Amino acid sequence: MHRPFAFALALLAACGGKKSQEAPTAARFAPSDADTVLRLDLARARAWAGWSKAAPLAFRAVQPAIEAVKSTCGIDLLGEASSILLARRGVGGTSDLTLAIGGLPKDRTTACAVKLGTAIAGAQVVPDGDRFHVARDGKAFASGAILANGDLVIVSRAGAAVEPTAWRTEVTSGSGAAPAWWAELDQEQPLAVRMQSPEHTITASAQLGDPFVVRGKVVTASAQSAQVDLARLKAIVEFLQKAGAGTGRLEPRDNVIHGDFTATGKEIDSLVAAGLSAIGADRPPVEPPPPTGNTAPIACTELRAAVATYLTSSLERMAPDQRGIVEPTMAKLEKNLGDAYVETCTADGWGPEIIHCHVDNAPTISRFEKCRLLVAEEPRKKFDERVKAALAASR
Repeated sequence: MHRPFAFALALLAACGGKKSQEAPTAARFAPSDADTVLRLDLARARAWAGWSKAAPLAFRAVQPAIEAVKSTCGIDLLGEASSILLARRGVGGTSDLTLAIGGLPKDRTTACAVKLGTAIAGAQVVPDGDRFHVARDGKAFASGAILANGDLVIVSRAGAAVEPTAWRTEVTSGSGAAPAWWAELDQEQPLAVRMQSPEHTITASAQLGDPFVVRGKVVTASAQSAQVDLARLKAIVEFLQKAGAGTGRLEPRDNVIHGDFTATGKEIDSLVAAGLSAIGADRPPVEPPPPTGNTAPIACTELRAAVATYLTSSLERMAPDQRGIVEPTMAKLEKNLGDAYVETCTADGWGPEIIHCHVDNAPTISRFEKCRLLVAEEPRKKFDERVKAALAASR
């Protein structure tokens, strides 16, 4: 499944920490109303004994890019950078995204952007002093800059680069206040996150060490919403405790839930493994889709029943504790995910082979999920974002 019960992020919904250090310069480029923010103090994370085991799994999805930077520019992003700030608003091709990396050597970073543009097939990097724009197939999708303090910042707004003159002005002006959400992030711990939706706002942090402690807070739109979130969090905590991953506490009060989860010794490995599994970082490389030669005409609407079968098969194979998390959302999940498949199929004109692959393999989870690989890369990215949005709306 696409991990609808991603309890690692949900678990980071537990009790706020200390706040408020001065925001880095790069934060002013981030969306003021970002719905997802992650701050990682890499210098402190590297000092954690478990970092060497967790980092390769946590960054597996972007490992090719990390390796490209290392081989082309001689820069070890995870080994040399001091911090990462990621802020995102929206999903899909029209989202706003800001990535800031601090602590890199400015001279090598400045030269790296152009080198990468010649090393990565299909990418074009247009330099403009300490600024640059990144394009693929003639379309600029991101703007970047090496700031005066050496931080690297890359932004994409509405899925596109910033107009060059406007970007030059924005970078050189040196003005602009940091977003208000910065003050909500725990500055004392190496890892802090903030996630916001119409239903709730989650702020959380992780103390990396032994003990390994996750703390956070969930503020919901209403006391009724808090009860729904509390039931999910209780199931998550119970599941992790039975798995020997530590001990958790939840303290609800009206529309706010505080909590923490603590792991020591061998429990830490279990907790980290569970968290990485929940966000899919432990998955092996994806195998090719199952072969299909069925070109008989078939309607996109057949995908709705296939999705229902796939979800039922997934639910049946879950452990009881996991099932308790997902089952209350199944009706909404089935509708939203079915809509995502049918609407994408109709809009993108999926061929019979793609539809038959999903319909024929619906009872087999791994085969059904691989059928998406029959969709071309760019449309598949948009489809994946639509699926993520459907899952998020079903929680």
